[in-house]
Amino acid sequence: MIQYNAMKNVEIINKIIEIEADAQELIKKAKREQDELPRKISEILDAYKTKQREKALEKIKNVNVAEEKAAKDKIERIHKDHEDKLWKLKKVVDANIDSWVKNIYSYIIKPTDI
Repeated sequence: MIQYNAMKNVEIINKIIEIEADAQELIKKAKREQDELPRKISEILDAYKTKQREKALEKIKNVNVAEEKAAKDKIERIHKDHEDKLWKLKKVVDANIDSWVKNIYSYIIKPTDI
């Protein structure tokens, strides 16, 4: 014989209602999270783009610094080479100036056959 226990049935029905309410709340939460997903993805992508842009700008800055240093070094080498060449030329001029002046003078003053 099946005994009818009204209290037990009420407890079961209340538990079913509670489970249903919990399930509805989970569904609402999942829906809210689903609705927020595009915004969250956009925020993550924006943060990633910003980070990558900052890295790229830092790399560009480092390259510019390196290129400027290389250019300054090259300019210094060119100036030094120029100064070395001028110094060598000055030595040649100093060593030969007297003979050049004498030669030029002798060509100018050279007696002509008339």
